[in-house]
Amino acid sequence: MKIRPINRETKICPIRRLHAGFTLIELLVVIAIIAILAAMLLPALAKAKQRATAAACLNNAKQLVLAWVMYTDESNDLLVNLSTYQNGPAPVSAKYLGGIPWRTQIANNWQSITLPSGTAPYTEAAQKYLTEQGFVQRSGIPTIDGPLYRFCKNPDAMHCPGDKRYLLKQSTQPYGGQYCWDSYTGSQNLNGENWTPPGNSTNIKKYSAVTRPTDKFVWTEGDDMRGENLGSWEMQATGTPTDSGGPFHSAIFGDSPAAFHVTSTILNFADGHAETHKWQDGTTVAWANDTSINHDTGGTAKTAAQHSGNVDAIWVGSRYAGTQNQ
Repeated sequence: MKIRPINRETKICPIRRLHAGFTLIELLVVIAIIAILAAMLLPALAKAKQRATAAACLNNAKQLVLAWVMYTDESNDLLVNLSTYQNGPAPVSAKYLGGIPWRTQIANNWQSITLPSGTAPYTEAAQKYLTEQGFVQRSGIPTIDGPLYRFCKNPDAMHCPGDKRYLLKQSTQPYGGQYCWDSYTGSQNLNGENWTPPGNSTNIKKYSAVTRPTDKFVWTEGDDMRGENLGSWEMQATGTPTDSGGPFHSAIFGDSPAAFHVTSTILNFADGHAETHKWQDGTTVAWANDTSINHDTGGTAKTAAQHSGNVDAIWVGSRYAGTQNQ
């Protein structure tokens, strides 16, 4: 058998590999698809993040209400003053008809507090510090703890991480404007602003006078746009269990609700628990998300939410403490 010699001059044609790339049109289509997907996913991710803040917020609200309960235990059944306003001149003991406020607003206490070194006045950092110190220190006597700080040593418990008002612009002098650090505002009838005039018939000053504490809220998230949640949180009309249209049908919002968790808010209750509540009426959510400076004092969003039969106002009215709801 003869073996044929290899012809080394024989040329073998190599296999041609095609390296096709994207055309400009194809690349633009891919980019457009990615942009559409991002536009669809980013809002959903943002909402998921907002919902995630509810866990931290619930913990903060729980800390505050447990401090509130412990205060009453050590104060002969008396409720802490849930208003941030002061009344009357010095001495300190004569300033507060309802007792020392749980937190004093910046306008009432900032003069007695020295800003930390390197913190410029009339800045976000300064307003945050002064807001927290209004909780930490007793107004007028900075060396004495605030009434609830003794039981809750975490001043950041006043801030809900879902409350984005801290991203808003802080006004120039004086302190105030839309920037805000405190997220919770106390119920008016639980020794809040309703201690004036003296003897107001709906005001409650003792814990033992709170009926059904499991469904009477103490603090709710507040959405004031005046730099702080001023005073305490009130209903314009509370409604009653015997309203002709149904229990609390005549309830109307006074101060703004908040929706720091997409369409939900967080409240804590007189028995020491905290819970999330989802708003049902679109006008409530629209008002809660309104960032105009007159947010609490007027405007179209507030007017729209104050309509008769608002299911959210009815829900809140049925849990709004006071002698009208025993």
